Amino acid sequence: MVALLEAFNGRRRSKPTLEGSDPEMKTLDRFRRSIRRRRSTSDPEVDAIGVPIWDGCSKGVTSKNDKKPGKKPSREQCARWQTSLENVLDDPKGAAHFMQFLVGEYCSENYEFWKEIKQLKEDNPSGDKLKKKVKNIYDKYIGESASKQINVNGRLKVAIRDAVDEPYLEMFDEAQKFVIQLMRDGPYRRFIDEDNLQKLQRGGQG
Repeated sequence: MVALLEAFNGRRRSKPTLEGSDPEMKTLDRFRRSIRRRRSTSDPEVDAIGVPIWDGCSKGVTSKNDKKPGKKPSREQCARWQTSLENVLDDPKGAAHFMQFLVGEYCSENYEFWKEIKQLKEDNPSGDKLKKKVKNIYDKYIGESASKQINVNGRLKVAIRDAVDEPYLEMFDEAQKFVIQLMRDGPYRRFIDEDNLQKLQRGGQG
């Protein structure tokens, strides 16, 4: 009986492990360890085509290269941008290329206004800080002497002007939606033109 137990224990001790001599088992073990390491890092989550997932409010989850307009987009990214303007703005690389495209068309103020309102809501200021930020935005984009005046109707301008002294975070919402529609109906359609996107994929500028 003792001999049988010793023989059984011997077989258990000699049982091969993932770290054994089998090359396939070693490869599998290295792969599993690499997966565990990747899960433990703070790498951004991406969707099925590799575009960083962004909730629309955060500062974005992307690598440094994705923010550079000179970094060529993939065919999958361009296809995603053609689906909606929101997909362009939610992708930092797409937003950078779109901004450069708008500068070339001399109409970047709509995007800049939209972005500043988005940032205002993220910062969520109150009191005097909110008043200061709102006044700066009004003077830059809405007022009669605005340096980057956006093309909103008179009713909206009056409503925003009347709210400047007692501001609230949502006071620019209607104007923000208006400029999004302007971009969607105009420069966005030209940006997603096949010729323009193919040029971006070759490394050119939109």
